[in-house]
Amino acid sequence: MTTKQILIDLVIVALITLGVWFLVKTPPVPDVITNFSEDGNVTHNNPGQKPDVWYLVYEKPGTPGASVELLFDKIQEPILSQGERVHVEGVLTGNVVSVVNLIPKQRIKLYYYNPALDQGPGGPQCSRNGLVAIERDIPKTQTPLKDTIELLLQGALTEIERAQGITTEFPLSGVSLKSASITNGIATLTFNDPENKTGGGSCRVSILWAQIEATAKQFPSITSVRFMPEELFQP
Repeated sequence: MTTKQILIDLVIVALITLGVWFLVKTPPVPDVITNFSEDGNVTHNNPGQKPDVWYLVYEKPGTPGASVELLFDKIQEPILSQGERVHVEGVLTGNVVSVVNLIPKQRIKLYYYNPALDQGPGGPQCSRNGLVAIERDIPKTQTPLKDTIELLLQGALTEIERAQGITTEFPLSGVSLKSASITNGIATLTFNDPENKTGGGSCRVSILWAQIEATAKQFPSITSVRFMPEELFQP
C-alpha cells in the first residue's frame, strides 16, 4: 500500500468518525408544540387593527367574530389577499399567534337531502326541492371539482345536521370518483362502481343524481354534468 493510499484511508476514517460524533452530539430539533388551530378569514388594515399586520377572524362557540394577530416569525409570510379563507396552526400567546402552518382554504357546498322539505301526495317526491346545501372548507387546490365530489361521496354529516333531518346514502360501498374534467361548461364525472351501488329505484337514483349534479354546478364554469359510464345512476 502506498503512502498516498494510506493518507486517503486515514482521511476517510476521520470523516466517518466526525460524522458519527456530529450525529451523537447534535440534539434533535424539537417539534413546535402548537396550541392554536382554526379556520377563518384573514384581514389587513381594517379599522381598529394594527397597520400592515395580518389578522385571522374566526368563530368559536360563544365567541363570534374572534380575531388574533398573525406573526410570521417561524415561516415566511405567504402572499395573502383580503378576506381569504385559511386554516392557521401556531402558538398562541395572548392575542398573537406565531404561525407554524397556514393552508389556503376554499369554502364549498355539498348538497344532501332532507325529505321533510320535499313532501307531496304519498310522501317524499324525490325531487330537487329536498336538496340542502352544507358548507365545508377544503384546501385550495387546482382540482376543486374533484376534491368537492370526493368529499360529497364520503357522506360525512355531523350529528347536528342529521338531527335537522338531513340525510344521504353516501358513502356507497365501492363507489369512488375516478376522474373529473370540464370542457365547454360540461363537467364529466367518471366513477368506479364495481358493486353496482348507483342503481336501484327511480326515487333513490334521482336523489343520488341530484346531489352530485347540484354539488358540481355550484362552480360558475359548469353548466351541465355528465356521468360516466353512462349506465351509472340508472333506475
